[in-house]
Amino acid sequence: MEYSYSLKPTKRTVVDIPATSRLLKELRNKNGYSVKQLQEIFGFETPVAIYAWENEKCKNIPCIENFDLLSKLYKCHVEELYVLKQVDFSGLEVHEDIPEYKTYRSLVNHLLEGLADIEEGKIQDFHEAMKEIREELEI
Repeated sequence: MEYSYSLKPTKRTVVDIPATSRLLKELRNKNGYSVKQLQEIFGFETPVAIYAWENEKCKNIPCIENFDLLSKLYKCHVEELYVLKQVDFSGLEVHEDIPEYKTYRSLVNHLLEGLADIEEGKIQDFHEAMKEIREELEI
């Protein structure tokens, strides 16, 4: 079975996560907040989320509710807390020429079905369930 995907329009506006992370750190420092203070304001048990928001390699930004609170803390509009960029998808084409059962999604679905069988007591042993899945998928 062959699959073809295309995206239109070819250019889209997306959040530039690394630039947004740098901006969030800059705004926190500019407004005189420490990571610990933001942790307490947001009610987080650890500062991990704050560090993740400000680390451009984590590719993690606040949810809209947290952006809203940050905008109040930093006295700015929500739109000023993130950086946008244009991405060109004009050259993107995806073709899969493999049988449907060998696609990642199909494999995951089979694994989940096998785990559900174990949970329901249809199969008592995880290894037996995996063996059945392998046989069904011929892998």
